Amino acid sequence: MNKKIGELFREPLGLLTLIFNLLFILFCLFQVLYFKHYLKQSLTSKIESTLDQVEGKLSDYVRFLENFYKIPFIPEFAELPESKGWLLELVDFLEDLFKREHFLSLAIFYQKNHLLSWNYREKNIPFKECQNQIVEEGNLLKALRKATIENKEYCIYLTLDISYYKGTLKKYLFINLFFCLLTLGVVFYLFLRFTEAEERKREAEMKLQAERELAFLGRMAATLAHELRNSLNNLFLLLQASTSSSENPLQKQILNEVKSLLNWTQEILLFHKEIKISPEYFNPEDLLLELKLLAAQSGKKVEFKIVNKVDRIFGDPFWLKKAFENLVKNALQAVPEGGQISLTLRKEHQTYIFEVYDSGEPILDELKKKIFEPFYSTKKEGFGLGLYLVKKIIEAHQGGIEIENLKENGKIFRIFWKEP
Repeated sequence: MNKKIGELFREPLGLLTLIFNLLFILFCLFQVLYFKHYLKQSLTSKIESTLDQVEGKLSDYVRFLENFYKIPFIPEFAELPESKGWLLELVDFLEDLFKREHFLSLAIFYQKNHLLSWNYREKNIPFKECQNQIVEEGNLLKALRKATIENKEYCIYLTLDISYYKGTLKKYLFINLFFCLLTLGVVFYLFLRFTEAEERKREAEMKLQAERELAFLGRMAATLAHELRNSLNNLFLLLQASTSSSENPLQKQILNEVKSLLNWTQEILLFHKEIKISPEYFNPEDLLLELKLLAAQSGKKVEFKIVNKVDRIFGDPFWLKKAFENLVKNALQAVPEGGQISLTLRKEHQTYIFEVYDSGEPILDELKKKIFEPFYSTKKEGFGLGLYLVKKIIEAHQGGIEIENLKENGKIFRIFWKEP
């Protein structure tokens, strides 16, 4: 994608996606907090209900002892076998009730003094005062209940291992987090795919519109170029005939200008023409020699060098010649007087590579794509169709073109295409 993530969220769809993601995160957070609160409330309700039952059982047993022995409740009642049996029954009841939470210990205090206990080694109430409270300490839960039976004060204390409750909460947190991240990932992925599809659609529409405009411009330019070429040809022939019998410098200058206009009209006609290649194997030596003559006829004093490492190449001779010529013309325009131009034709595996080096100024990175667009030129002369034509020709050969700026000096235009 060409856009950054931050730019995507500035669009209406991106903003809606961001709002949805934030709301969904808040929903997941609320769901976790609610589940935690629900577990805690459920456990607290179960503890309070259990303490109510223990208090009821203790009240029934106290009244039974008082009615049976006909005396008020005294600490010595704890030594009775009935009290030991009643305590074990109470422990069995608690163990059956708290299988998941895991019941650990129980203690009953009478008048703040130790009375009965199971698996509880202290002799005092674990807190300063006997007040109804439930305290959570790590994986331990401590519950204290104050009970008043027949105007006598009792205190019930029990401890539970709630690691199961903690583990359940952690599992739920992990599952919920995984589900939230998965959902957010899917939403974000779909958003990116939709955005990419929209971007491709916009690019395709823009490209189609540009091609339509370009085709219209090409047809119009070709029509004008045909008419202009006919007039220029006649003018060129007349000037050439008059110049051959005269040494007038002005006439020669006019002749050169007319010749230049003819070349430009030829470029426009090639721009409009559809490129249909007829590839074949041919010897590139004659083509390279013509490129050397083209450089010599330019009138610019440059050091021109050709390195050929192949005996034959595969491609359309006519169109490859046009591509090579335009690259050489481009180099001649870019290189200063006394500069260097080097042509290299080689083959790597099944790929032909043609490189044109010139010692002129490097191409700015932001211009490396623009210079291949039609009618774009950094020079005062020409229509900006030369490099565009090179790109069309090499793409018709299922190849590509690239520019490499050298650290020392100059640049390389490189075209490449594969042998079938």
